[in-house]
Amino acid sequence: MISANRYSTSWESFWSTSTGAPGEIFWDANPAHAAQQDVALFQGSVDPQLPLIDLGCGNGTQTRFLADHFPRVLGTEISPAAVEIARTKHAAANISYRVLDVLCPDDAQALHEEIGDANLYMRAVLHQLSPADHATAIQSIERLLGRKGVLYLVELSSAAEPFFAQLITQYGPPPGLARVFRHQITPGMVNENDLGVLFPSNRFTLLRTGPSHIHTVHTLPTGEVVKVPAFYTILRQRQS
Repeated sequence: MISANRYSTSWESFWSTSTGAPGEIFWDANPAHAAQQDVALFQGSVDPQLPLIDLGCGNGTQTRFLADHFPRVLGTEISPAAVEIARTKHAAANISYRVLDVLCPDDAQALHEEIGDANLYMRAVLHQLSPADHATAIQSIERLLGRKGVLYLVELSSAAEPFFAQLITQYGPPPGLARVFRHQITPGMVNENDLGVLFPSNRFTLLRTGPSHIHTVHTLPTGEVVKVPAFYTILRQRQS
């Protein structure tokens, strides 16, 4: 099922008007500054024989890198336009792409019934949802993980909001970030202090967590690349 919610409308507008120009997508970092660093953190915690789902894969930049390290990778997005870009620009024999709305747990369940337990990779996805929608997204995550899957999540930390405030005050909004807002995409907020609520210990086992950053494509006049404060966490469902 393709969602009719506001996220679907906004993200389809965003991706369908993307030109592919360098620097257009604010968070579209070279995998050397994103997935490569993430894989080093979570590869030893997952069963490599399970499918790996890049949940919120965007245009597939990170998905393509992940496919060099795992035998079967699936990239999912809420936007059909994003899925089409990913299929065109970042295809590989062991990657498939499809539309999936993380706010439709029944669709997540249907995917689980198709491919079984899966490991999940989520780079800066949850904060794009309003806090009221987090619980539904976690339901989908649970259904996709099953008993054996492991979740690797990297998200903006509590230091991100003041970081952006200072950045915009000093230099103005980065063009890539301003473009997000023009498409009525209003990110919510999730940080390391929310982990215990989002992933309660009676349902999830925390394997590892620590500081990280989201490397962007925006370079400041100083020559410094914007790196947004973030954190990573590795979790699995608690076994009964």
